[in-house]
Amino acid sequence: MPSLNLPRLRATLGAHELKRLVDALQLRLERGRPLTGGLTLNGASAAERTAVDNLVGRAATRGASLRIDLDQLAATLNAAGICGTLDEAVQALRGPIRDRNAVAAEREAAWSALYAKAASVFAPWPVLKPWCDEMFSSGLLKRLSAADPVNAELLVEELVAVARALPAGGEPLATFAARLFGDAHALDQGSSRATLAVRAAARLGHVPFDDDTEGWRTAWASSGIVGDELSAPALVLNLPCAGETPLGRLLRAARADGEPLHLALRHLLLWPLASDPALAGLTIFVCENPTVVALAARRLGPACAPLVCVNGQFATPAKILLRQLQGAGARLRYHGDFDAGGLRIARRVFADHGATPWRMNAADYLAAPKGKAIDADARLASPWDAELATAMSRVRRAVHEESVTDLLLSDLAKNSLSP
Repeated sequence: MPSLNLPRLRATLGAHELKRLVDALQLRLERGRPLTGGLTLNGASAAERTAVDNLVGRAATRGASLRIDLDQLAATLNAAGICGTLDEAVQALRGPIRDRNAVAAEREAAWSALYAKAASVFAPWPVLKPWCDEMFSSGLLKRLSAADPVNAELLVEELVAVARALPAGGEPLATFAARLFGDAHALDQGSSRATLAVRAAARLGHVPFDDDTEGWRTAWASSGIVGDELSAPALVLNLPCAGETPLGRLLRAARADGEPLHLALRHLLLWPLASDPALAGLTIFVCENPTVVALAARRLGPACAPLVCVNGQFATPAKILLRQLQGAGARLRYHGDFDAGGLRIARRVFADHGATPWRMNAADYLAAPKGKAIDADARLASPWDAELATAMSRVRRAVHEESVTDLLLSDLAKNSLSP
């Protein structure tokens, strides 16, 4: 068998017109197939056809497809003293060829080993098991690591560091990231690390995860991390508090005068209300619109029942506050607009915070003065009262909370905590 003559090999099989042929030979080797039998190049150019015909010493051929006898090609190169085998020739031109099936098997084994490792390192947090399983089964970890098990393993190690550091006590996200990774932006929205970590934070904080700006803020806040501690505060009126904390003193001072108070996310994470004894068993009313709070403060003052407002957007501070009130054992009753947005918020308050309806049933809707038309394609689901969705779908008119404030204020006056 002749030894490899690399200059002659490059001058013959390495010609530009034979590149597609060598590509096809390389692909066969990568798939673990022998370079024997026939091989067809579809859509061959005239230059490719002439080069192959000349290489194997055959008469000119014609047609759209170009057929090459690989055994004949190998014999021709061998007889010319260019190389011993086609395998040797391809690897000399392209470098070592790895069997794709073997590579895939190795990579799959690496992913399986990484899953076993992740399941083990996250075992101290049983609540993270569904998150860990989904991270692998959905392909999210693979996509975020460029399908490289080595990159993925580094991400898993970083996520363990995040889990060990949670919950935090109202720490800003930037300082939390800097403390863990030496980079204040290491957990900024958009990075692979943050995309996985924020979902773990939501699991640890026992809140549903929504993949939008507010959903990220809520997920981090549920585990004690503050993204924007002073934005979109929660509005309250006459909320009692027994705790000797700055928040407790603020709430008591405001309640003494019957004045509304805005609670920032900072207040709720630094001085949480989840175990405050003054809230246990207490009925707390929740409304959608701040106008209700303003009227209640003006007309009832200290004689108004405890009232929380989600301010039409149900932002993170309001979600965290309701979660803490629920944890303290308070009973929440919710009223909002009878429109698509109001029902959407109601569904979340009822499902996520165990609230019950406050004048939010079909009879309440039918008795109220009607406003603007509801869009024909608006979703009007009301799981707490199927008849409400039926009635709203038939009437197709909204009822805004501001139009029934007299009824709401009457309820708030009857349930006052004042002597």
